[in-house]
Amino acid sequence: DFSVMRLFILALILPLAVSMATPAWAEDTAADEERAKIFVTEMADEAITILKTQSSREGREAGFRKLLDERANMRRIARFTLGPSARKISDEDFAVYQNLLNELIIKVYANRLGEYGNEQLVVGRSQSKKKNFIVNSQIEFDNGRQPIGVDWWLYREKDGSFALFDVRVIGVWMAQEQRDSFASVLKTNRGDISALLGHIRKQIEAGGGAAPNG
Repeated sequence: DFSVMRLFILALILPLAVSMATPAWAEDTAADEERAKIFVTEMADEAITILKTQSSREGREAGFRKLLDERANMRRIARFTLGPSARKISDEDFAVYQNLLNELIIKVYANRLGEYGNEQLVVGRSQSKKKNFIVNSQIEFDNGRQPIGVDWWLYREKDGSFALFDVRVIGVWMAQEQRDSFASVLKTNRGDISALLGHIRKQIEAGGGAAPNG
């Protein structure tokens, strides 16, 4: 029967047509974007728990240190914030720089996010570009205050896992902000890495606040 044969052929072709209409890469990208949102949700929950349970600055910093060790690629962040100087710095100086930067980032995060411990972070959409994922979210307040946007820049590692690269709070990317600040210090001091290390030490002593260039 011709109509039966047509139905049979259609049954064979239809799954192929559907698979062609939704390429495998699109499915993979959608799955990765969903995984990125889950990663941010879990990380945000951990951060909020730290802020709610740790009343002292020391406790918050210890919590963020553990969180960033587990969730962020601190070496990649260090390379980025150093800019072009990352190609010229010695391994010894880079190790010192990375340790100081880690400590500074912990203090900055503990400072800037410390006032949001009793609020709710709502994760929105995720968008990808190659290995980079930007996950949008906002902090929502119970007292009627306008929500604050917080965006999370993730990087997908070779093993498929995600690592935090940067956070944008109220329109400012933290790692980019540090990169610009450090570039100014290096320019003022003719590329002297020792001057930059001294500048970061001053910022750490100030609790993550800005220190004068020089």
